[in-house]
Amino acid sequence: MKIIGIDPGSHRVGYAILSFPEGMRRNPELLAYGTIEVAPKTPSPDNLLQIRSELQGILTVYQPECAAVEELFFVQNTTTGMKVSESRGVILLTLGENQIPMVSLTATQIKKGISAKGNATKKEVRAAIQMILGFKDLKGHDDSWDAIACAFVGRSLAKSPMRK
Repeated sequence: MKIIGIDPGSHRVGYAILSFPEGMRRNPELLAYGTIEVAPKTPSPDNLLQIRSELQGILTVYQPECAAVEELFFVQNTTTGMKVSESRGVILLTLGENQIPMVSLTATQIKKGISAKGNATKKEVRAAIQMILGFKDLKGHDDSWDAIACAFVGRSLAKSPMRK
């Protein structure tokens, strides 16, 4: 089973594709990970169209069977919160258009599922990912690492859909 993990952001969206051996919830293969980068001053709807277009390209190439998307957490800056929720809405719409079932996870669920600590730091999440996937060095932005963790934890909650 292939699953995409997505960490929404207003101008940086982390993504990761994990492939799990048939019937297994452990020993995943990391097929791809990275970030969709939108220039900070890009106006709406151009920023949202870019996120949708790049996500669609990733879905077309990897054809995941399900998705795990991090939920929006409460933010004190409502402007940032609104931009992240717009981004998350585009992500959910794109998944829906591609008929990819998804689970929604809180940051606490992801941290606890990957590191056994609901209040794990970014450094602890990264270390847990490195241990689980056997990486010595995990490159890229922490949004992509969060997406890896989201996909890993989301797999345990996702139903195995039948795809043709």
